[in-house]
Amino acid sequence: MSFVSYAQKAPVKYGKVSMEEMTMPVYTPDSSANAVVLSDIGNTHFEFGQDDFEIVHERHCRIKIFNKGAFDAATVVIPYYDGLNTKEKISQLKGVTYLLENGKIAEYKLDSKGIFDEQITDSYKQRKFTLPNVKEGAVIEFAYSIRSNYVLFFKEWEFQSKYPVLWSEYNARIPEYFYYKLESQGYNSFFINEKKEAGDQFTIRWSSSISPGLGGGRTSGGSETIQARATDYRWVMKDVPAFGDDEFITTREDYVSKIKFQLQGTKYPESNYREVLNTWEKVTEAIYKTDGFASSINRTGFLKDQIKQIADQNADPTTRSIAIANFLKRNVKWNGDVNMWASQTPRTVFEKKNGSSADINLLLVGMLREAGLKANPVLLSTRRHGRVNEYYPMINNFNNVIAAVEVDTIDILLDATDANRPAYLLPEYCLNGRGRLIDEKGVGRWVDLENDQVRARKSTNINFGVKDGKLTGTIVIYAKDYAAANLRTALTAATSEDEFVKNAFKTNGVTITKHSFENVKQVDTTFVGHLSFESDGEPSANILYISPILFSGNKVSKFKAKERKFPVSYPTLSDETNLVTIEVPQGYAVEELPKSALLNLSEGGAKFTYIVGQVENKIQIRSTLSFNKKMFIADEYEGLKSFYSAILNKFSEQIVLKKISQ
Repeated sequence: MSFVSYAQKAPVKYGKVSMEEMTMPVYTPDSSANAVVLSDIGNTHFEFGQDDFEIVHERHCRIKIFNKGAFDAATVVIPYYDGLNTKEKISQLKGVTYLLENGKIAEYKLDSKGIFDEQITDSYKQRKFTLPNVKEGAVIEFAYSIRSNYVLFFKEWEFQSKYPVLWSEYNARIPEYFYYKLESQGYNSFFINEKKEAGDQFTIRWSSSISPGLGGGRTSGGSETIQARATDYRWVMKDVPAFGDDEFITTREDYVSKIKFQLQGTKYPESNYREVLNTWEKVTEAIYKTDGFASSINRTGFLKDQIKQIADQNADPTTRSIAIANFLKRNVKWNGDVNMWASQTPRTVFEKKNGSSADINLLLVGMLREAGLKANPVLLSTRRHGRVNEYYPMINNFNNVIAAVEVDTIDILLDATDANRPAYLLPEYCLNGRGRLIDEKGVGRWVDLENDQVRARKSTNINFGVKDGKLTGTIVIYAKDYAAANLRTALTAATSEDEFVKNAFKTNGVTITKHSFENVKQVDTTFVGHLSFESDGEPSANILYISPILFSGNKVSKFKAKERKFPVSYPTLSDETNLVTIEVPQGYAVEELPKSALLNLSEGGAKFTYIVGQVENKIQIRSTLSFNKKMFIADEYEGLKSFYSAILNKFSEQIVLKKISQ
């Protein structure tokens, strides 16, 4: 049978790999694929545990490896929750690698010694294993089960992978006691989408007990089997294309084909319907009351004297807010962890001088309140975590927290984690729609995270000349706001200024001979860079070729795919300007000049100008590129791709100077 027909029937059971799977040379619909997921099957149902319902999730996956480019598929990571009251347990884990050896299928089973648990956060772990002896042409297979006592989060299912998927199937049985809202997303259609009424049964057991007192006695243990109505769901997608983690999207989680669940309420036998976290008001209240949130805001008394001193020196509320944030940035370093729950007490954070985004920003809220300001935390979802669906109230919609100060009815958003940007300039990864502000009473409201008045702004002045018969020049770079923050981050992350210059200002045919930078630590001012360069060409050449636009971030193609299903999303608006002045050296004449150009995209959503002029022996080129909107839908992709292609063509054009006879 062909593999198209294979994808139209339920996959075979674990351990029944076929010779056809072993000899499959390539995935025909996408011959460039390094692997193909032959089948990925999920099954989730309820069982009654020791004293309450539990969710049991099972998965069985089989993957064909074509070449070493897909060896990473053999390493499997299973995240699971291991908190104080909520736990998930993994069991029945098995895996095998199948190889074709001497015309026969050989099996190499996963050894338990190769399975490891890793702590991710205080409450989250991951089980990790690598299937053995993986080679080109192998088929790998694994299966496991997860049991959870937390019915609030029913396991979601992704039908798409980084590799093409022949068959992805998810089955769910939900008893009448639980009411879930279902949400599907993605650009792929279901091959099967079924919902059927069914029956289920649960065995409830209780242990013996002894009641104290004169009327007490022993109650014997026992069990009872109860019947319940249930709903069976079956979703199948087949021949699903690989999901490429394209550049300029918020995150794959926003677009990958999947189905997810939100518990709306419960109704047990002989009980009334009980709503769960089905409104943002309830979600907000639950978060605010959680230990490690409000408690971290209200424990800043140990900094009372320092805060009073800052407040006395800064009467203006905005200036006071920024001064307090700067004080915190000087004394506590961000450890790189993004979280919405504090992992340490505020005193511990300050004493250790190290903490997560929640540790730092919840402490910041408390300090701002101590300074007499109307400050509140703002929950958000980072760009890599995915957009917040405001119609889908869920705690795990969020993964980060910042601070807000209300001044004259305006919310000033602050983040104290990054020493390379002013506190009022949120990191790009936080610029993701709207966040949820929670006030002192636990009441929430939405606030905009994105401010289109603040852009990534960079201008570059380049002057070319000739010294000792060789092309030389100077460059002055002015960067503001997000452009400045990104340059400061790259500079401080480099081992030296020389390494930074080598990575940030690398272009063919040019060597940087000198460099210096201004306002590296003054993050609320313009970042300035001074560079000198010389060409790598031969001195006194008869023809000089000059590429006038140096070190632009738009000299490499950003979009190579033929088509795109997802929007192009930039974190900020941007402006980039290049002003180039070239003095034609004595004894040379202009042989060739680029032509001026003007490009517009999406009714001014993006604009590019390239103006060339010459007065006597001086050539001047001015290029500007402005993005005036951050989102371009899939239908605009072809235009955006052509727009960039035209810019690349202009930036590749050279000025040609030819030596003339004296």
